[in-house]
Parts: sequence; structure tokens; C-alpha cells
Amino acid sequence: MNIKSILVSFSFLLALVSFSVAAWADDACLYGSAEWSSGDKIDGSTTVSTSWNGKEAFPRDGEYRLCLGSNPEKTITVYVEGQRYAEVFVDGDTRLDIVRR
Repeated sequence: MNIKSILVSFSFLLALVSFSVAAWADDACLYGSAEWSSGDKIDGSTTVSTSWNGKEAFPRDGEYRLCLGSNPEKTITVYVEGQRYAEVFVDGDTRLDIVRR
């Protein structure tokens, strides 16, 4: 392998890493606490999803985090167990605490 091939490979790798970091930086997440109205923490028994895409989160020990894969920069609907829970403007990481009856 000559020096030119090494430089081309290194440049490609550097571009790939830069693209990956840029894509990750644009990923917005919904996060927050998840509890029952009694105050007990929700632990795996609830599904959180959005109108943005098909991704889901399952709260553990009273906390959840749902990364959307991109940054919507608009209002999206949040569903808890398939039922409309809230509408929230998402531009970057956004906190939304969930209380279930």
C-alpha cells in the first residue's frame, strides 16, 4: 500500500466519521419521567410513541427516552399506549413528563 492509497483511505474514513457525528447531532429525543397518577414509577408496562415515526420507548424505572432519528423542528403528537397524550414542539431534545391514570 503506497502513501497515496493510505491518504485516500484516511480521507474517506474522516469524511465518514464527520458525517456520522453530524447526523447524530441532528437527532432530537423526547425524554422525561413516567409515572402513574398514584406517584408510582412506570416500569416497562407502557409504550410511548409519536406521530413523527414508528419508533417506540418503554419507560424503565420511571424514566424514558425516545430518539426520533432526526430533528422535526415542529409540533408532533405523543401517544401513550396508542392514545393521544400531548402535542409538543420538538427542536432538539425536549422534556415531556408523562403521568398515566
